[in-house]
Amino acid sequence: MAGYAPRARELCPPKSLATYAAGFDRLVGRFGPTPLPVVRLIDLEQQRDAVRREVGEAQVRRAEARGRELRSYDPDAHGHGAAENYVRSARFFFRTAVKDGVLVGSPAVDLAAPPRPPAPERPLTEDELLDLRRIAGWTGKDPELDVLLLDFLRQTAARQEGALNLRRAHLHHAARAVTLSEKRGTVRMLPLSSAMLRRLDDFSRDRGGRRPQDHVFRYQNGTPLTRRRFNSLFDRLDRHCDWSEQLDVGAHWLRHTTLSDIAAVGGLRVAQAYAGHKPGRRNAIEIYTQVEFDDLVAAYEQVFGSR
Repeated sequence: MAGYAPRARELCPPKSLATYAAGFDRLVGRFGPTPLPVVRLIDLEQQRDAVRREVGEAQVRRAEARGRELRSYDPDAHGHGAAENYVRSARFFFRTAVKDGVLVGSPAVDLAAPPRPPAPERPLTEDELLDLRRIAGWTGKDPELDVLLLDFLRQTAARQEGALNLRRAHLHHAARAVTLSEKRGTVRMLPLSSAMLRRLDDFSRDRGGRRPQDHVFRYQNGTPLTRRRFNSLFDRLDRHCDWSEQLDVGAHWLRHTTLSDIAAVGGLRVAQAYAGHKPGRRNAIEIYTQVEFDDLVAAYEQVFGSR
């Protein structure tokens, strides 16, 4: 097991490695000298359950030690995400070993992720959105970045990846639009106000962005934003907000809120296009009446005002 781990890391896509690395480490820590063909499904299931239990217990201990609020202090209510990432890591690890000719079959083929508890996500109210924006504006070392990031996520319903991948070339001032590059390289264009485009442009330029390929979101020293900023921002908002901590509000809550608003004024198909979701099975009428950019513009302006 330990001997194959460097090879699995080498073959793992860089974007996935950030998620799978912890799972690879857990596999090596548990099965280090064990030959790959000896590892069984039941062994992986036991480690999956141990990961969920250990992470859940650690999360509760940290919250109690720091006086943080949780929706539940039962360790069984937590750790599902860590266990799910472990399952994905194990599946990739052994699937890669099979493709590499090291194994005949993967013991992780039937390794199931633990069922997720019902998500607490819901659209945020206008007062809640203002509360988050207000706190972002007076806490932290870079409130300008934090407020702009929240405003961008709110208006575009972008995933974290959409903000991290945003380049100056993606700001289309004449068209009053922005290009988002997100999940698995998918690209879509969304309407955006001239004022928001100017804010993004000026922000990037003030922090060293000049070329079309330069990132828009940057730290004060000019380096591009990383995922860590999302964690630190929403963790800080939780510390200063008396309602968000129990909900564990994050960037996806803003996405959820905006898509709910877009669906309310433009319908589910427009919201689906706004979100960048692939349409499911469609009937003939839906095929002939596809969502156009003008439909996105109409919905955007009903929610956020004229561009």
